[in-house]
Amino acid sequence: MSIPFLSLALDGPQLVELLADDAAIRRWDELPSAFSVLGVERVDGSGAREATVDASVAAAILAGRTTRARFLVAASPTRDHPYNLARRVASLGHLSRGRSGVIFGDHDPYAPAGDPWTTTDVGFTRGEQIADALRAVRALEQSWPYESVVGDLETGIFVQSNLIRHVDHDGLHRTAGPLTVPEPPTGASVTAWLATDRVPAIPGDETDLVIGAGGAVRIVDADAAEAWSGEASDGGGLLLRGRPGSTLAELLDAAESLAGRTRPVGDGPLRQVLDLSVPSRPAVGRAAFPQPQPHAVL
Repeated sequence: MSIPFLSLALDGPQLVELLADDAAIRRWDELPSAFSVLGVERVDGSGAREATVDASVAAAILAGRTTRARFLVAASPTRDHPYNLARRVASLGHLSRGRSGVIFGDHDPYAPAGDPWTTTDVGFTRGEQIADALRAVRALEQSWPYESVVGDLETGIFVQSNLIRHVDHDGLHRTAGPLTVPEPPTGASVTAWLATDRVPAIPGDETDLVIGAGGAVRIVDADAAEAWSGEASDGGGLLLRGRPGSTLAELLDAAESLAGRTRPVGDGPLRQVLDLSVPSRPAVGRAAFPQPQPHAVL
């Protein structure tokens, strides 16, 4: 048994506050937390807020203005096709040096009605849709291996392009790949699921972390932070979430009050801090490009 780690959930208004305040960014960056969920109302079913910002845009800004903070970007497969999500996730992995990941969950209240991306008219659950999107995102991010970028001056080969593979994902979402961004140096980004009674998590190798119902990370209301007794758990974590309308300062106050009763975490990539295994690469698919040939020696 061990004391759980601390993580935070920031909704749209709190994220807007954070981006506008350098002092708040420094305070947030210094918290001994494992990660923060950016744009939590996009995945927890709590509904739209009066203000918000795209979580991946916020993450790109925060990656360059912090040194240790880690974050999961709330995303929805009904708003963004898995190919576009994978491109954003991989790019953030490079910008943050592995301090980022992506989280799926309940319906995004800001997304348009309907589902423009799936390839079947047969009914499927929200969980099945998320699981299929996670499979596609993971496979796409791994389609261009980081180790293929060799920069060999003697041969003139910058990338061993024959190692870049098509994905040919043909599930609820269809995409051939490969991605136009190489995998981050730290490996495939962390993928998470915020589970609710309405959208329970579906087990799968593509999900590194489950938050909420049945997951390793349980949700605690910030209003109850002072009363939390610090009970032990099986090495999981707490996600501290404010009520709708609570300010960023209130959330940070609650996080700082909990910090001494939760497990401290060090610096480093998100996967390393959470002690998550590196996902295996999918079975080799068809090569996207022929094997490059070295320059002729004059």
